[in-house]
Amino acid sequence: MGMISGYVWILPAVIAVGWILSWWGARWMRWGVLCAGPVISVLFLVAGSQLSSPLSPDSGCTREQVQCMDWRPVYWLESGLIGFVCCVVLLVVTIVAEIVIRFETRASVNSAP
Repeated sequence: MGMISGYVWILPAVIAVGWILSWWGARWMRWGVLCAGPVISVLFLVAGSQLSSPLSPDSGCTREQVQCMDWRPVYWLESGLIGFVCCVVLLVVTIVAEIVIRFETRASVNSAP
């Protein structure tokens, strides 16, 4: 089993698709997605840190053995971290896009006869 599962990319994909679709809606929807995304990502991080992976005594594994490790908490942590980074990147892109849109709107209003 690898370090990154395909399920890890579901949260960042939902955030990115929601952000893309929000550009056809009102401006508050875009910022709503950018506000909800980090909150959900932090909840994933908290859930991942709270999951325990108990090993049964009859498994023959000790806590130091990686092959006996339960990877579910790691996947939750990875998903939360990647989702949070995705939100930060989309926040920067949104701010730059809003500035460009505002300058283009002002330029078109000032150039109108």
